[in-house]
Amino acid sequence: MMDHRKVETKRSFLTGESFCASVLSALKGISWNRSVLLFVISLALLSSTGCKKAKSIAKASVSTVVNKVTLKPSPMDLNVGIDADANKNSPVAVDVVLIKDKDFWKTAPSMTAKDWFAQKSDLQRRYGKKLLVSSWEWVPGQPIDPIIVKVPRRLKGAMVFANYPTPGTHSAPLPPGGDITIALKQDDFTMVAK
Repeated sequence: MMDHRKVETKRSFLTGESFCASVLSALKGISWNRSVLLFVISLALLSSTGCKKAKSIAKASVSTVVNKVTLKPSPMDLNVGIDADANKNSPVAVDVVLIKDKDFWKTAPSMTAKDWFAQKSDLQRRYGKKLLVSSWEWVPGQPIDPIIVKVPRRLKGAMVFANYPTPGTHSAPLPPGGDITIALKQDDFTMVAK
């Protein structure tokens, strides 16, 4: 003879809020790298069982999940301005370096622009596709259109280097995306990230 209480317990576990709670609590302890597929499958199962909590989580985090699944980072929107007396009325070379190598990223924030420009060819040869360099040179007072820099997947960090002959580092870490304003001044640059 079949025990109806066991059947009812199994049915409520498979369709009820307890199933939702157990799956959601299991997902909390797993890293993104290992759980994206599990998350998507679990979310589909939870949604099909009528779990209200899963549906609210799905609505609240759709863009985050899509970006994580496709690994599509936000671009850098650079707004660069150059003063009329910048760099003692000489052109300013600027490099934005996107770094995908964790070892180089550890040393890059302490690197000066002078060191970067002196070693640029060697570093690009050594790190290859793990360094993505965008280079420009502007004359003082030149109008500069906004620049969009696509950010790659697995980015470890980003740097900006401005080639000034005056003493100073003339370099700074960049945020991995968003709006960034760079003002090239007489002896150095300033940067504001939003």
